[in-house]
Amino acid sequence: MKTRSNGTSRIFSMRIWELPVRLTHWIMTICVAVTGVTGYLIGTPLFSQPGEASSLYSFGTLRFVHFLAGYVLLSAFLLRVYWGFIGNKYARWSSMLPLHRKSWQAIGEEFLYLLRPRGPMPVYRGHAPLAGVSYFVLYLGLAFALLSGFTLYAQAGYSPVWRTFGALALALFGNHLNTVRLLHHLTLWFFTLFLIIHLYLVIYTDLFSRTNEVDAMISGRKFAVRDELSPFSD
Repeated sequence: MKTRSNGTSRIFSMRIWELPVRLTHWIMTICVAVTGVTGYLIGTPLFSQPGEASSLYSFGTLRFVHFLAGYVLLSAFLLRVYWGFIGNKYARWSSMLPLHRKSWQAIGEEFLYLLRPRGPMPVYRGHAPLAGVSYFVLYLGLAFALLSGFTLYAQAGYSPVWRTFGALALALFGNHLNTVRLLHHLTLWFFTLFLIIHLYLVIYTDLFSRTNEVDAMISGRKFAVRDELSPFSD
């Protein structure tokens, strides 16, 4: 951790986010956006093109991009899950869950501040407790979206392995394929809602605190005024 003087305050600079965390964050963001757009167009085609379908292959291209983004998303997700066990303390799953009393106190502090800002917004070195919980819920949503998506994908029976996986996964949904389709479609709106809230809070944080979460997720290094660190920050 590095510090430097800035008048009566001290600026702290600390490398928080490791490279795998940053890479998986942006890769998953792009993949969720791609699968969301292509998935919506697959479920609700916007237009019908004139000409021979086999030569245009527009719908097939949409499906290919959707499947490809799904595979990349799965790879990034598995890396992030793995890194949640071996990464630094800010990347670990335990840091996202309110396992201690002070975490619940910090969540209450954040709620009160979001309702009524009082001076510079308190800053945390890693995830703010409320953000950590929301990210954990997001990862659960990603896991469900991947499970339901690959359950649908496996129904084509590409190989004995896929057929076996498809049968076992479909049993988890009561062997109702339409239920899987509906639930997989609903994950699109879950991610859309999360994105809206996430963007709002990122902009809110930039306006009411002297730190920048976007820069930190690019460089891995976070800057903040030490006097504005939350008392609940590690």
